[in-house]
Amino acid sequence: MFNQIRYAAVAAGLMLLTACGSTPNYYIDDVARNQISSTQVIVNIPQKEITAEIDASNVAVAGGGGLLLALVDVAVESSRANTAEELIQPIKDSLIETDFQAMFMTALQEELAAAPWLNVSNTTLVIDPVENHVDSHYRASEAEAVLFIDASYALGANFDSMKGYAVLSMLPKSDTLKQYSEKAGSKKSKTSATHPDNLIYRDSIAVNRALSSISEDKEVNAAKWAEQPAVLQAELQAIAKLLAASVVRSLDTKRAPTA
Repeated sequence: MFNQIRYAAVAAGLMLLTACGSTPNYYIDDVARNQISSTQVIVNIPQKEITAEIDASNVAVAGGGGLLLALVDVAVESSRANTAEELIQPIKDSLIETDFQAMFMTALQEELAAAPWLNVSNTTLVIDPVENHVDSHYRASEAEAVLFIDASYALGANFDSMKGYAVLSMLPKSDTLKQYSEKAGSKKSKTSATHPDNLIYRDSIAVNRALSSISEDKEVNAAKWAEQPAVLQAELQAIAKLLAASVVRSLDTKRAPTA
């Protein structure tokens, strides 16, 4: 249960930088894209081992809401989280030598090479991020743009799929690029260089890969993956590549013209 809460809190924190915009994403301006002479990439993958998602309870919604039904939702989700933690522990043990961070970093560097316009000068994996790691890395960077990638991965709630997530944001350092910030010149943008109003790009990505030969019983599926770590390692490698490719695809996406 602690791990489920911990990663939920981390995910909420990672979303903060991209949550202030009025649209789901904000792609890089075409003109700005041609003016990026150097980009530093900061990758943060806070989890050290695989987790399992849980299905949210919808008792309150189905019952019309109310405090009592909301408390029922909390109890149901707590029970599901405890069950997921019990089922995934043998899988964690079987994957103790598996390094998803390394898998993703390798895949990401290969994909970034296919986007020469970014002019990536350095790619750094944040091992133990502090609360203000965005501020500290932004200040220390000598690149014209700093791209932050906050990634995570998990087994689906039924242990029948592998999922990957990434929250992406890019902050400008050069005056040339700052003019392309989403809300350049706003009062909030002037309070801090890393305020979300200063972003020149943001997006959130989710990828899903169905696992083969699974049943409808999550306990059966969980036991299977605990006994087949090599198969699950290959799936982790595949989701790392899929997520990395989706990151660069997002960066390459052109902004739709405004009306």
